Amino acid sequence: MKGLTPVRTARLIASLIAIFGMFVFTMERVLTTVYGMANNAVRTARGLSDSFMIRFASENFSSVKKLLDLLDQVKDLLPYANKGLLALFILSIVLFIVAAFGLAFPKQFCHVLVAMKLLKWQGGLAAVTSVASDAPHPVISGKGVSKKFKSVSKGIKRLWGKIVAWCKKAVAAIKKVQVKYWIFIGCSIVFILVLVFGVRGCSTVSVFGGSQAVTDELTEQALFYIRAQKSYFAKNKAIGGPKALQMPDSLTTDYFTYRVTGSRFTATLNKDVKDCPAGSRWSVSAKTEGFFTVDLKLYRAAPKDTNCMFIHPDFKKLGR
Repeated sequence: MKGLTPVRTARLIASLIAIFGMFVFTMERVLTTVYGMANNAVRTARGLSDSFMIRFASENFSSVKKLLDLLDQVKDLLPYANKGLLALFILSIVLFIVAAFGLAFPKQFCHVLVAMKLLKWQGGLAAVTSVASDAPHPVISGKGVSKKFKSVSKGIKRLWGKIVAWCKKAVAAIKKVQVKYWIFIGCSIVFILVLVFGVRGCSTVSVFGGSQAVTDELTEQALFYIRAQKSYFAKNKAIGGPKALQMPDSLTTDYFTYRVTGSRFTATLNKDVKDCPAGSRWSVSAKTEGFFTVDLKLYRAAPKDTNCMFIHPDFKKLGR
C-alpha cells in the first residue's frame, strides 16, 4: 500500500463505483426487456380474456383459470416494477456522476470521502477505514426501569448531538465549495434529468416516432377482427357479428376503446399520443358484393389527421 497515494486511492474508488454503476445499468436494461415482454403478455391476455372461447376454457379448465389469475397478479405488480426500474436507472446515473467526479477531481474527492468518514488520513495517505468489530458497545444496566430510561435518553441525546454536528460540518463544507464545483454538480443534475426523461423514454419509441406498444396493440386487434371475419365468411357466406366472431362487442385498454358491431370494427384512441389527439379513430368495415357469387369486401379507414399517420402508416393495407 506504499504506492497508493491519495490521488490513486480516489481514482481506484471512483473506478470501482463506475464498474458497479455499469452493472446496475446493465441489470436495469435486462429487467426493462423482461418488463416489456411481461407487459405485452398481460395486454394480450387482457384482450383475449373477453372472448367466448377463453371464458369457456377458464370456466371448465382449472389450468386456464390459474394462468389468467397469474396474469392478473403480474398486471398488479407491473406498476411497482416500472418504478423499481426507474429507481435502478437513476441509481446507475448517480453512480456514473460520482465516478466521473472522482476521476476528474481526485483530490477533492478524497476530501469528501474523509469528511464522510469513509477514508482517513494515515501518514499523508488516504486509506479505507475499517469498523472495529471488537469496539465496546454501551450496555444498559441497573435494577430500576428509571436507570434504563436515563441511559437510553442519554444515548439518544448523544446521537442527536452527533447528527447536528455532522449537519453543521456538512453546511460548512458546502459553503467552502468553489463555484466551478457547483457548476459541475448543476450540469450533472441536468444530465441526469435529460437521461431519465429523454433517453429512457426513447426505449419505448418506435421507428415512426410514436409508441411501439400503441402500434402493436392496434395491429393485433384489427388483424384479429379481419382474420375472424374472413374465416367466418368462408364457412357461412355471411358477415359475422361480435358473438359469431367470438369477440367482445366493447373492450377498453390503456390506449384504445374497441367496438365491434354487426359489420364494423372501430378503435378509438383514449389519450393523446404525441400530436395525435385523443378520439382519433381507425375502423374496418365489412360488406358483401355480388349476386351469384358473393364476395367479402373489407374497407379500412384511418384518421384524416396527418399527425396520427406515425401510429400506423400502413393501416389501409393491413391484412391484405
